[in-house]
Parts: sequence; structure tokens; C-alpha cells
Amino acid sequence: MEYIVLSYWVSLFILIYIYFGYPAFIIYLAKRKRKHRTNPDYSPFVSLIICAYNEENIIGKKIDNSLSCDYYDNKYEIIVVSDGSTDKTNEIVNSYDDRRIKFIYYPDRGGKAKALNKGMENAKGEVIVFTDANVMFESDAIRELVSAFSEGSVGCAVGNVILKSPVYGEVSGEGIYSRYEKAIHTAEANFATMITVDGAMYAVRREYLSPIPPDSLTDDWYLASGVLGYGKSIVYVPRAVGYEKAAETVSGEFVRKIRMAAGGYQTMIRRANIFLNPFSYPKLFFMFFSHKLLRWNSLLFMALFYILNLMLVNHSIWYQFTLVIQICFYTLALFGWIFNDRLKAALFYIPYYFVSVNWAVVLGLIKYLTNAQKVTWERGRK
Repeated sequence: MEYIVLSYWVSLFILIYIYFGYPAFIIYLAKRKRKHRTNPDYSPFVSLIICAYNEENIIGKKIDNSLSCDYYDNKYEIIVVSDGSTDKTNEIVNSYDDRRIKFIYYPDRGGKAKALNKGMENAKGEVIVFTDANVMFESDAIRELVSAFSEGSVGCAVGNVILKSPVYGEVSGEGIYSRYEKAIHTAEANFATMITVDGAMYAVRREYLSPIPPDSLTDDWYLASGVLGYGKSIVYVPRAVGYEKAAETVSGEFVRKIRMAAGGYQTMIRRANIFLNPFSYPKLFFMFFSHKLLRWNSLLFMALFYILNLMLVNHSIWYQFTLVIQICFYTLALFGWIFNDRLKAALFYIPYYFVSVNWAVVLGLIKYLTNAQKVTWERGRK
């Protein structure tokens, strides 16, 4: 019985640490560090790379948005790479007559890694900005993002992409999760470095980039984490603002989370010398273990905690209380799943989103281990 009680409290502690303890601790540690500084006058040549697959509904708007960015015309180029698009994407891009635009097209779809490699091969920029076709920048976003590189210690800068949900508004699960993650990212960047990025808007100094392996599932994290091996940092730039439409349903976000999880494990193995090396990179190991490894295994600890709670329920009112809390939470998640199209309230949606995301990580791990995750990607959030 003692082992059951001990395991119960260990599981509870780990769950609290994952979602509350580590965020609070890293925010505390960050307050003791110097905040990152930017220089708005820093103006290297910038290449903006946009990868597209059948983006006829949005690519024109994205190019217009990119052309309207307030950056020096003679130090700015836009590279659009069409990864085997079969709709009107190529026709739309070709209709633009602007010397800042470079268009690269190949007929056979090869995946985002191939598209990005083609873009990087043709980029002239000292700093390369990566973005998705469905992300719209504020006019000063590139200038703000690039200003972070005025400090030589910075190898990668991540923008502030705000998710807009026409269905759930500000209480969408992904929107709340995004704000929660940004708070942690800000603290990690101030403490030492971010350990992951939002692929919707980020920039890397060219000298730290290397070709992406063709079977990569998370190109953004692979590219960004490479700077850490050079002793450079990844910083968060909240003033570099972009907008993206959030997934309208949890199922739409679910598929993306599976791919992200599969790619996360893949990148972890490929960058094991950085993320799993407590002797050479103690801060990175601490943040990666707390922020990623433990959270990726949340569902395991949730299931263990529930089972142990059932075994202890008759021993005290505390165990009865925590079991009731769990049953209520999972019931709300179940209702959110069953009545997904009708129950839009945060009371149901957020528990459903939380459980779904953790289940997606499990499926992502299975897909990675079985090599079942496709390299080709789908268009944005659905």
C-alpha cells in the first residue's frame, strides 16, 4: 500500500510540475536575467521564404501582404516555392511583376523539407525568414523580427503569431494554449534560450542553417535548434506580430498535433547531442526535459494517477475528492467530443482539447516509431 500511495503522490507532483511548477519556476529564473535587447536600425539583407502546396485561395493575399512589409526594398526578397501544386497557385504567383519576387516550381511533390531546401539554395539573405502561406504579417513584423539579430549571440528569432478563431473566439483551446506557451517561451528566452519555435514566423541567421534531411517531419524545429549547437540563442520577439486562422475544430488541430509530436521525437533523436546532453548543455537539458519530455508523457501520468486514485478512493476523503475532480474533468471532455458541433462553451471545449492534444502525442510517437507519418504536409490549420 505504501508504494501505491507514494506513486499516487509522485504522479500528482509530476502533473502539477509539468503544467504549473515548471512555468512558474522558469518565469522566476527569467526575472534574474538580463532581458534581450533589439536594435531597430539593424538592417541586413532579408530573404522571406514561403512554401506552397495548392494555396490558390490564399497565396495572392500572402504575396500582397509580404510586399507591403515595411523593409528596405533593396535588401529584401520574397521566395515562393511551389511544391508540386496542381491548382492555380503557380499561375497566381507568375502574375506578379516585382523584382523582389523569386518563384521556384517543380512538378513532383516532395514535401516541405524539399521546398525549404530549394528556397534556401536560392536565397541571398544574411537573415532568412520562414513563414506559412496562411500567416499575415503586420507591416513592421519583419523589421521587428530582424532587429533581434543586432546582438551577436542570437541565432534565431521567433515572431508572435496570434491565432484567430471565428468559431470559438478568444476561448479556443489552441488560442489559450498558444498564449500559455508564449509566456513560457518568453521566460525561457530571457533565462537562456527558447528550445522550440513556431514555424508560422521565425528567422535564422543564414550561416547557422544546414540542409534539412528529406524525411524531416518538423522542419522548423530542426532548422532553429541547429543554432543551439553553435552556442547561439533562440529569442522571442513579441512585437513581430502575425495572424493565423486557428483550427475551427479540435479534429482539425488533432491531425497537426500528431505530425508535430512525431516530428518532435524525430528532431529530439537527431539533436540528442544538444537536448539530451546534461553535461555540455545543462540549461537546455533542464528546459527540454521539463517543457517537452515530461509533457509529451502527460497522458501516461494522467492514466497512472487515475488508476492509483481508484485504488485509494476508500482510504480518505482527499482521494475521493481528487477522483471526483478527475471524473468531472474527463466527463466534460467526453461531452466536448460527443457534441463537438454543438457545445462551443469553454467548459467543454478546453477539457476536450487538453485530452485530445495529449492523445495526439501518443499517436505521434507511434507514427514516428512505425515510420507511418507522411513527409508531405497539408495546408495550414483546418
